[in-house]
Amino acid sequence: MRTLDHCPREMLAGLRGLLTDFDGTLTTKGRLEAETYAALSELKEAGLFLAVVTGRPAGWGELIARTFPVDACIAESGGVTFVKGRKGAVHRMYYTDDEARRRRDRRKLEKLVAEVCAEVPGAKLSVDSGYTEVALSIDWNEDVKLSQEDAIRIAEACRARGARAVRSSLHVNVWLGDFDKATAADRLLVEVAKAKLPRDRSRFAFIGDAPNDEPLFDAFSASFGVADVKKVRGELEALPSWVTHSKGGEGFQELAAAILVAKELIA
Repeated sequence: MRTLDHCPREMLAGLRGLLTDFDGTLTTKGRLEAETYAALSELKEAGLFLAVVTGRPAGWGELIARTFPVDACIAESGGVTFVKGRKGAVHRMYYTDDEARRRRDRRKLEKLVAEVCAEVPGAKLSVDSGYTEVALSIDWNEDVKLSQEDAIRIAEACRARGARAVRSSLHVNVWLGDFDKATAADRLLVEVAKAKLPRDRSRFAFIGDAPNDEPLFDAFSASFGVADVKKVRGELEALPSWVTHSKGGEGFQELAAAILVAKELIA
C-alpha cells in the first residue's frame, strides 16, 4: 500500500464514480460527521456516480439510498441493493429474484446463527439485524465488546456450517448465497451506471477499512483504504492500492478532496 500522495492525478481525474464502505470509512467512531457528508455532496455535484457498499441491514440501505447524496446503496454484504431513480423513487435488486429461495435461505440462516451464538460466549445478534432481509450480523464490537479472536472464532464457526461470514469493524456479517460486495457492485455498475466491464473498471474507485471490504480491494485497481486498514493488513490477501493518512471519515474526506482537486486541475 502506498500513501494517497503517490496516486496519479490523471487516474483520479478520470474517475466516473466512487463506491464507499460505511462504518469506519464514512463514519468516525460511530458518527457521520457533517464534513464527511459535505464531501459526499461535493463529489455528487462534480458528477460522480456514488454508492455506499455496506454490511448494514436493508433498513439502513433504503434510508441511505433515499436521503444521502448517492445513486445507490448496496446493503447486507451484497444481498440487496437500493437504487435511486432520477425522480427520487427507490427500487430494490436482490441477489436472487427467487422469493421462495430467499425465504428458505433465511430460515436456514437464522438456525445457523442461533447455533453459533450459543457456541461462543457473549455472541449475540446485532441490534440492527431486526431490519435485515437477507443476511444477519453477529455483534462483536458495537453494543457487545468481544475480542478480535472471538470475532474470528464466530466467523470460522459460521463458515464451518456452510455460510459466508466476514468481519467488519463492528460485526461478523453472515449469509447464505453466492454473492458478496464485489458481485453486487459489478451488477450495479453494469445495470445502473451503464459501465462496460472490465473495460471501464479503472474509471471507478472503492474505499474501505475492514476485512469485509477485501473483495472490492481485489476487484478495483483504483482501491483505497482509510488509515485504519493498516491495523488489519495481516488478515488481508488483497490490499488496497493506496491508503489515506487519516482515519475514518477524515480519510474519506482526504480522498474526496484529492479527486476534486485532480478534476479541477486536469479538466
